[in-house]
Amino acid sequence: MAKKKAVLSIDGEIQINYKWSVGKAGDRFFTELRDHKKIMGTKCRQCGRILVPPRIFCEECFVEDMEWVEVEPRGSLLTFGESYFSTDGKRLKEPWMLGIVRLKGSNGGLIHFIRESRPEDLKIGMPVEAVFKSKPEGNIMDILYFRPANN
Repeated sequence: MAKKKAVLSIDGEIQINYKWSVGKAGDRFFTELRDHKKIMGTKCRQCGRILVPPRIFCEECFVEDMEWVEVEPRGSLLTFGESYFSTDGKRLKEPWMLGIVRLKGSNGGLIHFIRESRPEDLKIGMPVEAVFKSKPEGNIMDILYFRPANN
């Protein structure tokens, strides 16, 4: 029987500070989220698709003729996953969950945390709603998470 060899590993931490432009679409999206707790999308005037997150052009029609529209903070769960490991690889007692949420009337989806539910209670297609931060800062975490919604 072969002997198991110890795996060499190095514990460490790297902090990387960064800043990037959110662009035209991101600027409006995050400003509305911060200032009014509104989730905005862009609607293609040619094909009618409503894109969330918003874009400055339609990826189907390749036109830049977009209009801003507010979408509801409610939608359906397209898919989800759970993890019992933290981002640094430590085992957790309770899982954290991510899902892709298609907001009502929109095309596309937001990847975000799912909370106030157990993994076994989540179902594809179930209604969910956004929970907003009380003091928004102008980033995607102004939506704290999505939770199951009562229709």
